[in-house]
Amino acid sequence: MNYRSKIFIYSGLYALLAIFLARKLFFDYYYGELGLNQLPINYFEILLFALAVVTILITLITISRIVKRSNQPVSFKKRFNLLIPSFMGLIIIFLLFNTDRGELVVPVAILIYGLILLNLNRFVTSRLVIFGIIVLLLGIAAFFLTQSHWILLTLVFGILPILFGILIRLKPSKAS
Repeated sequence: MNYRSKIFIYSGLYALLAIFLARKLFFDYYYGELGLNQLPINYFEILLFALAVVTILITLITISRIVKRSNQPVSFKKRFNLLIPSFMGLIIIFLLFNTDRGELVVPVAILIYGLILLNLNRFVTSRLVIFGIIVLLLGIAAFFLTQSHWILLTLVFGILPILFGILIRLKPSKAS
């Protein structure tokens, strides 16, 4: 299996797990199960932020292990073009939470992910442009589909990367 396809499949699986846990935390907080509604909102936001950071760290550790085993070194430019926009996006999302702009978190997160994919296109595969454009279009749609944010999160961060990883595995491109 191509190591790039493994990266997309594993990151999609980790995202699905994190989205499931975040949704469970939200519903437990707002509907009073398990005593989570007793937490002040600041602690609850910190808990969600910690879940996002842990998910990103687990994904990055998995990516680094997969790349090490593939015997194809990843240049500093590739790492820089992935890590810096990812952490900047995480900071922007955290700031949106703190300024009571929670309705913008999902669309902005999806748009940042799409822009990161387009930025990485120079280094990975030409099909990443199509994937990035689909993600950007779904990010724009997320501004209007406010009732479907959980579905869009699951689709963009979980299902689409898994499908893209399977597509890369089945039809390797000449550029990769």
